[in-house]
Amino acid sequence: MVACKLRTGLACRLAVFIYKYNLFGFTHALSIATATKIGCTNAILSSMQNPNIVVVGHVCIDHNTTENATYTSWGSSVLYMVKYLQNAHAALPLAITNYGPDILPYLPAVEILPAKPNQTQTLLYENDTRSLPRIWKAHNTEYARAPQITPAVIEALQAADIVIIATLLPNYSVQYIKDLLRHVKSDALTMLCPQGYFRHIEADGLVTPRDFTEASQIVPLFGLVVYSEEDYPTALELAKLWKKTAEANIVVTQGPEGANIVEKDAVIHVPTRPLSSEEIVDSVGCGDVFAATLAYAFYQSHDLKAAVQAAHKAARRKLLNTPVVKL
Repeated sequence: MVACKLRTGLACRLAVFIYKYNLFGFTHALSIATATKIGCTNAILSSMQNPNIVVVGHVCIDHNTTENATYTSWGSSVLYMVKYLQNAHAALPLAITNYGPDILPYLPAVEILPAKPNQTQTLLYENDTRSLPRIWKAHNTEYARAPQITPAVIEALQAADIVIIATLLPNYSVQYIKDLLRHVKSDALTMLCPQGYFRHIEADGLVTPRDFTEASQIVPLFGLVVYSEEDYPTALELAKLWKKTAEANIVVTQGPEGANIVEKDAVIHVPTRPLSSEEIVDSVGCGDVFAATLAYAFYQSHDLKAAVQAAHKAARRKLLNTPVVKL
């Protein structure tokens, strides 16, 4: 009898592990069925409790010209992360942003605050990724101010287990970030995707490099920061500088070369399995999928290297697929 109980307990933990990490391509239904057969449905259902996730930042309409596709779609780190977390983890993230009615024909089925457009137009990005560095242009930036911190926003932040701030423009002030984060519970994971702070918008909309001058005040406010060498030419050296005064976990991605975890006295390289240019269908949103997976996996495991490895796998899948878009 004792041996039987031990075998059941081990099988139960294995079923939970399979569900949690989706090993070997098992579906959630298969994992639940397995758990039911061995009498541990409650354990697997407990593991299914997704964290409350809030993503604050800019959303936009994207006009994309990519390696092997041209399309108009919804865009932004916020929407890519929210949509990915929905599809990959059956999570129900909440996006907090400003947007106009012009994005509605493209907007995916996501939870969003406010529930109705609150601007005349939506931020518009033109992205050309056929060569590096990619060419960006931003339009309608005057409608992409930081979202108002309403009672509904405060309630969402207070309930969140993961809070991600993802910018496309450098117009979220230090004080605004502090005002947002003061409503977040102390044990929540807070992640910054700071690419917007590295962007200056010229009069004609052309996106050019910008120094993240607010970094010394903003980076220490977060538990996790992730950005790319594409965002800043000396991204790794900059991360080493930040790490001297910030406790945040910092991950710098390097495209096909993988990613680096930057510690105070070391850099841990986590390689990936690169794809050839012929294999890549669409790279738009790849970094956002990486970031979303990183936050989710790190929250679940507290193992940053394992989270980076999971993020590599998710980003690779994104590179091989083109989204289905309303035109």
